[in-house]
Amino acid sequence: MLKLERMSEADFNMVKGKMIADYAKDKIKVGHWSEREALELSKEALDKILNEGISTPNHYLLNAYEDEVKVGFVWMNKFNNEMFVNNTCIFEEFQENEYELKFIELIEEKADELDIKKINIHSYGYNEKNIAVYKKMGYDITDIYLNKVI
Repeated sequence: MLKLERMSEADFNMVKGKMIADYAKDKIKVGHWSEREALELSKEALDKILNEGISTPNHYLLNAYEDEVKVGFVWMNKFNNEMFVNNTCIFEEFQENEYELKFIELIEEKADELDIKKINIHSYGYNEKNIAVYKKMGYDITDIYLNKVI
């Protein structure tokens, strides 16, 4: 059974590099940052937002476990009565197990525990697989940004 548990400082230090690298890759892919600047900008953004690491108020860094095996993590933050899902990750070796729907269910359970009235999830437009999962779970698309380099 999949479950979420609070991330330790050591766990955060292990996944922080992945979070920085993945964010940088996404920003490069959508054309917001150049390859030259992306890693530094990504690190600066993460350090600014999570300025107290796992103790940053209203931020929830949680590991996902199947039995006792760590299969991924989620980072969420609470603002007023809303939850913002900043990052979800299912580690590559577990992606065939179709944890995506279970992840969303666990996020919704955590939000309910915190008396959250609305969950917001961001997805880059190219990530059609994730968008399909969110739509399947009843999430509506509220914004679409379109860009063209000229």
